[in-house]
Amino acid sequence: MYWIKNGGFLMYFILIMSVLGTGVIIERFIYFKTKEKKNFSDIRPILRKYIEEDNLKGAIGYLSNSQSSTGLVLKEVLSFWNKTNTTNIVTLEEKAREAALSQIPLLERNMWLLSIVAHTTPLIGLLGTVTGMIKAFQAVALHGTGDAKILASGISEALFTTAGGLFVAIPALIIYNYYNRRIDEVINDMEKGSTEVINYFRR
Repeated sequence: MYWIKNGGFLMYFILIMSVLGTGVIIERFIYFKTKEKKNFSDIRPILRKYIEEDNLKGAIGYLSNSQSSTGLVLKEVLSFWNKTNTTNIVTLEEKAREAALSQIPLLERNMWLLSIVAHTTPLIGLLGTVTGMIKAFQAVALHGTGDAKILASGISEALFTTAGGLFVAIPALIIYNYYNRRIDEVINDMEKGSTEVINYFRR
């Protein structure tokens, strides 16, 4: 409350942004920690064993227990192959691409909101700087420079909103870029996994 009292009404907007950003960060952390904890290198040994034994149902059953995007994409590819019995590589690649595209919205969910927090909050802080300085100069125009408290009030508001905006935006921007990196890693893993499995059918 001390920051809000000294930073003015714009601090409420910064507070709202911080709550939104924190919510997205926690939600995405839980998602990546629970859903994407295994990548293709973890899945490959058991999956390869099933495929080499020509046990597609076993492979599909194994992948059904996987919550990772890569596992779900490979499950769709193998299920499609098992149903259609097609060895057309182009068709399998299209199926893999279609399955991967369906996973991307899940990976990117709420990232737009974290981006807004990271890029908008500093602007709110800057706006607070401007309004605070306007108040300071208006106080000087009305009362002169005799009372330092009047001048300090506007400058204090400017500094508090600037600091508040940066305090929220900097970690949000860092974590936003980190999650984007994780998303890219998962997408690359999906491509790597589907390519390796489809290449098996080329033989």
